[in-house]
Amino acid sequence: MFNLVQGDGPGVGVPLAGHADVDMISFTGSTRAGIDIARNAAPTVKRVTQELGGKSP
Repeated sequence: MFNLVQGDGPGVGVPLAGHADVDMISFTGSTRAGIDIARNAAPTVKRVTQELGGKSP
């Protein structure tokens, strides 16, 4: 299943990354937010893919 969720980090990202029923997180955004997502996903050992910082052409 694929779901797209938009929202702020503290209100949406942190609870989603730490939730036991979420198996994987794919994130595009800032390095700071990526670090927070990885930190919150670690206790439940979920897969995390990220595209962080910089600008793509």
